[in-house]
Amino acid sequence: MVRLVFFRRLHTFKPFDVVILRSLAKPNEKFHLSQPLEPGLTVKTGNGPIPHEDIIGRPFRSLISSNTSSGPSQHKYIVVKPSLEEYVVNRRREAQPIYSLDASLIVELSGICVDYPLLKQGQSTSSRALSKWKQLDPKDPYESFLHTKQLSRNQNLPKDVITVEPPQQFLECGTGHGSLTLNILKEIHSGNAFYDGENDSTRGAILHSLDKNEKHMKIGLRNVKHYNHGMYWPDVEFHLVDGAPQDWLQTDVANYYRHEVGRAKDNGPFLNGVFLDMPSPELQLHLLSEALLVDSPIVVFVPSIMQIWDCLSMVKKKGIRLTLVKVYELMAGSGGGGLREWDLRKVSVRETGQDGIVVRPKVGVRTVGGGFIGVFRKLPEDSIVKTWD
Repeated sequence: MVRLVFFRRLHTFKPFDVVILRSLAKPNEKFHLSQPLEPGLTVKTGNGPIPHEDIIGRPFRSLISSNTSSGPSQHKYIVVKPSLEEYVVNRRREAQPIYSLDASLIVELSGICVDYPLLKQGQSTSSRALSKWKQLDPKDPYESFLHTKQLSRNQNLPKDVITVEPPQQFLECGTGHGSLTLNILKEIHSGNAFYDGENDSTRGAILHSLDKNEKHMKIGLRNVKHYNHGMYWPDVEFHLVDGAPQDWLQTDVANYYRHEVGRAKDNGPFLNGVFLDMPSPELQLHLLSEALLVDSPIVVFVPSIMQIWDCLSMVKKKGIRLTLVKVYELMAGSGGGGLREWDLRKVSVRETGQDGIVVRPKVGVRTVGGGFIGVFRKLPEDSIVKTWD
């Protein structure tokens, strides 16, 4: 008789995972986000450090104990993988982040959509040296892991192929904390199913993320690199700029992506979408719109409705080929995205000893998010643009 033994595959934590340790006593109030798990490092909890070695190899939602430095009492933590929203909120920051739920709505309203690219036989004609922002340090264990991961993936990719159509290219002005960056990358990731990390002729989508502040950009870059084993790392190009985004369009780097990668003729348009999270966005609309393909969006995210008005006024007074299609307010909430988090639980009523329930909005939580979104779209060359006096 043949015995069939079925093993249930356990999802376990692996080296370089990022995890959240939630206090068993108060899982929604006390928690700690780790760095990528690596032997020799610890998670500092305030109740004693927890070595990464104690987490690696454990199943998801394992319980781990920490000893306080002042006594033998133990503090238990549930170890879980963070959502994108939890990851963004709890990472180190130098710039005010766009909260992840707000960022996901901004991307959704843009209407961008990227599918797997069609391929054809051909030799690459589009490749350039990696910028210093995308080079990986082989002496860094995590970056060495990313490099090895890419090499392993490349073994299964088709050879001597290029995409039938040029890649969709998007511009983000203001890398900042990297929250909007990650949400855009989440939307376009499928376009790079055949990208080997070097051959630009196999890319189906590219996000160009610009920032003037090197410290901010390094934080955003690091947050993208550390998220989910660098899943979206190959999909983005970071650019540190001295001037305005419209000045970047005149650089050799931008010309390479316009002509060699985007296959645009002369100074023709090559961008499929622009996201502006920066001061005075109205000053950038004219030249950025000229680099935008017809019906592609420019999405403006600002804290004041009058800044959306300034953008509309600039479009109408200068006769810029853009039309304002939607304006939305993102309401501040307890979870971002205008959402209000609720508290649902069973409790014991002390006075009567009977069971009761709590069903109410959460109280005492921080209100986050909020702002205004303006969505513009590029008009055709032969369109009639109504101007204001």
